[in-house]
This record gives sequence, structure tokens and C-alpha cells, in this order.
Amino acid sequence: MPTSRAFAYNPSLSAPTGATQFGNLAIQSTGWTAGCGGLQWFNGPDEDLGYAIGYPYGGPKTSGSVSQVISGTSVGFRRTATFSDATFLSSVLNLTGQSFLTASNALTYLNSNGYWTSYTNPTLAGSLLFNGSSQYLTLSPGIIFGAGAYTVEGWFYNNSNFNNKGILGSPVTSPTGCMNLHFSSNTVIQSDKNGGGGAFTFTMASAISINAWHYFIYNRNSNGVAAVYIDGVRSTTTSTDSLNYNTATDTIGRDYAGYWPGYWTNMRITIGTAVYDSSQTTQLTPTSALSSLANTKYLMLGAVVTTDTSGVQTVITFAGGVTQTSVKPF
Repeated sequence: MPTSRAFAYNPSLSAPTGATQFGNLAIQSTGWTAGCGGLQWFNGPDEDLGYAIGYPYGGPKTSGSVSQVISGTSVGFRRTATFSDATFLSSVLNLTGQSFLTASNALTYLNSNGYWTSYTNPTLAGSLLFNGSSQYLTLSPGIIFGAGAYTVEGWFYNNSNFNNKGILGSPVTSPTGCMNLHFSSNTVIQSDKNGGGGAFTFTMASAISINAWHYFIYNRNSNGVAAVYIDGVRSTTTSTDSLNYNTATDTIGRDYAGYWPGYWTNMRITIGTAVYDSSQTTQLTPTSALSSLANTKYLMLGAVVTTDTSGVQTVITFAGGVTQTSVKPF
């Protein structure tokens, strides 16, 4: 699901508001904003794996979202799925005048000689550990799920049981209008609008095991069809959810039902577009670190407790001593 975002050569290494810095490259985190930071912005890159390579602007710019060849002192973008991509290698040779035989050698040269590259694979550093009784994260500004499409996903590991274990939401009845999401049992997941606005129950065909990693997806399409997937298998039924969750959900690892006992990582919350399609009975479980999409509002890659890799949650605090660990599912 490619989504083009603006990028700019930014040797100051200080990303302007709304952008994320990758080496000498600033990438817009929240969509195109003309003139952001006074930089010269260009189209791309897409959200699939690839590279953005470039050179300080000094001639006619090369703008375009996918397949611009880089030459002279222009800035351009090329995406590719692997280091062995021949067109990526050709672009670097054209830019540098070198004679590399492999794209990986070309990439090393770019990194070592003042060029820049944005899209090496994201890294899953570890996971966050919650004790199940007093620990949770608080997000600011929080996440307004709204009335449209959304996706909540990530790897979890439960070291206790699934009876009333909160994933996200509010620990109390106020504020009304935010979304709560929790396990009711080892087969039932429930979401609701805080303050009694409505609730939805999703039942899995088989029990979810404790002391093991599982992949969780909660997805609502733009037409309201919602479903839960565990390890790629959909709940026995879907629901049609037309609720407007109009206040911010600001807690991870807890809602009014209870606390989370164990690990979460690779957690991504995307609002306004659905990453998956709830009409499908199965989904492919990711086996690499997720990237921040254009509408991502929170991304936890398990590196630092108080870090949102999407850059949207500007303040993350934790209660009770949530800890970062090296434990991860892959």
C-alpha cells in the first residue's frame, strides 16, 4: 500500500516539525507541508522498502515519486526491494562515477561519503514489559479513532491469563467517547466507546495460549466492517461499527477492564486508513519491523519506553516502571 511522502536533503540533521530525520534526509511524518523548515522538498519515498539517495541540490531538481535516475548534482529518488536491484546500482554509478559490482557496496559508499539513504529496514529493538498490576503508558496528544477506518496491530506475549486484560483505552469512565480495547478471556476480545456509547465482541475459534508470542490485528474498514485477527486468523464473525470515537485514547497497556501482563512490541496504530481488509478471513503476519505509514499515530518498536517512532505522540510517560527489554518475537 504505497503512500508517497515528501523528503528533503537536510545536512543540519535537525528535522523540522512534522518530519523524521534519517541520516542527512528529512522525511515528512505527517504528510506534505510545503515550505516546512525552509527546505527544498521533493516527492517520495513510498512506504514499501527501498532507498532514497541524493546529492545536495545544485541544479535542475528531479521530482517524481518512484523511478528518477540520479545524475549530476540533482536530487532524486529510487525505490527497490533488495540490495541486488540493478537499477539502484545503475543510479548510484551514474551519480558517483564509481565502478561498484554490487548494490550493497554502492550503499556502503553512499553512507560513507556524504550521500544519504533513507530506507534501510526498520529495526525491532526489543519489547516493552508490563507487570499486569500497575504499569502502563500515557500518550499525549493521544489518538482519536474517529468515525472512519483504523488499524491497531502488534506482537503480544501474555505471561498470566487473558481475563480482563487491557490493551489500550481509558482506565476510568471519563473522558467519554474514547476507544477501549481489551481481552475478556482467552477467546474473546472486546472494544467499546468509553462512557457507554456502544460495544463490540469478537470471538476466536480457538483459545489463545499464554507464554507465547502472537500477532494481533484489530481492523475497521472505511465502511465500518471490523474484525480481530490473531496470528492471521480472523474472529468467527465481524461487526459493523459506525461509532465515532471522538475523544483521545491516551493509555497503552491498560483500560478500565484491567492491566496488561507481559510484552508488547511492533505496535502500530493507523487512523483514517485501514492497513488490512476486514472482509478477508486471513491476513499475513508481519515478520519484520513495521514502518510508519502516512496516517500512523503511534509506532512502538521496543527501543525506548518513551519513544513513538511515528513522531506523533510528543510526550509519552509511564506509570509503575514499564521496562524496555531485549525480548522480541523474531
